[in-house]
Amino acid sequence: MRALETCLYVDDLDRAETFYSEVLGLSLFGKVAGRHLFYRLDGSMLLIFHPEASAQPGDVPPHAGKPGGHACLAIPGEETDGWQARLEGHGLRVTRYAWGNRGESLYFHDPAGNVLELAPASIWGLTLET
Repeated sequence: MRALETCLYVDDLDRAETFYSEVLGLSLFGKVAGRHLFYRLDGSMLLIFHPEASAQPGDVPPHAGKPGGHACLAIPGEETDGWQARLEGHGLRVTRYAWGNRGESLYFHDPAGNVLELAPASIWGLTLET
């Protein structure tokens, strides 16, 4: 079993779309204005919801959260320096943390205050299928 979806909540979907599409370079899979953004990752989905809109009854059970969540996106370890430069080039404050000999994580915030992390799967002793 593995995670299929990761869900974060944001108060400003337009600002989130700019951040996730332009800063992180993710490809938008689908969206409903005022409700959600869906991004396809390698083998999973990143779902970004507006908390009030997703709490309304609809085709799927209502759910809601608050900005301030956490998601870690896997990157190859050799891309850590490049990602740090890219993020800092967009004015983000990046915290780098070393997990012994397993790799390093980059921590930063999205515009809604969610804590994002970029790290190789090796920090958990995992490998990713390619």
